[in-house]
Amino acid sequence: MSPIKAWLIAISFGFAAPSSHAADLVVLSAAAMKTAVLALPDGFTAATGDHVRFIFGTAGFIRDKAVGGEVFDLVIVPPAPLADLVKRDLVVDGSQRNLGLVRLGAAVRAGTPHPAIDSAEAFKAAIRAARSVGMADPATGATSGIYLVKMLEQLGLMDEVRPKLKLYPEGQTAMEAMARGEVDFGLGQISEIMPIVGADLLGPIPESLQLKTMYAAGLAKRSPAPEQAARLLAYLQGEQALASLKAQGFEIAPSP
Repeated sequence: MSPIKAWLIAISFGFAAPSSHAADLVVLSAAAMKTAVLALPDGFTAATGDHVRFIFGTAGFIRDKAVGGEVFDLVIVPPAPLADLVKRDLVVDGSQRNLGLVRLGAAVRAGTPHPAIDSAEAFKAAIRAARSVGMADPATGATSGIYLVKMLEQLGLMDEVRPKLKLYPEGQTAMEAMARGEVDFGLGQISEIMPIVGADLLGPIPESLQLKTMYAAGLAKRSPAPEQAARLLAYLQGEQALASLKAQGFEIAPSP
């Protein structure tokens, strides 16, 4: 049975009963999804007997893992790198499914004053007033880091911010650093801010400056367990998964 046919069956009937041959599935996933999806395999394993292991990283890191020969069953990245993996014959064309969309947000360390960020001018003032600004390093392939550097340049703030800019491997590690007191003001995807104890989300950055990133999943062309992988993809679109995504700041959008 082809992965696509298995996927359609999984969607129609939920996910199948536990198999006599349990699979060990590997999911390559952008780190922005980490807190939203990390606990989901417990329910999936209980229902199917299949086990799931996630490998998290920036979208660029995940793409490089897949291109570099990492064996995987499912991949979760924004649509552009996912399309590239389809073009490279590493992801099954037609298997792509949107999971959720997330916006960029700003945060401060818990217990510190909350500056206004509800307009472009207020947002710029908050950045200028911060003693240090933390975010994901664009050199790691982080979607938010790449965009934020361009945004700071377009706002004419980069020369002013550069001396106090602190870069981290991922958005979530930047927020963890802020919670430890290493950074005053954090910028990143809302899903990477909300889980961090000690980081206060100020809200989404102004709409005129906003980046809305969709995360989508696709089936690996060379999955060792294509039917089980298709079953997992269906599970990630179920009620439990969608509720977890919403709780971490994602907006649910239909697949094309």
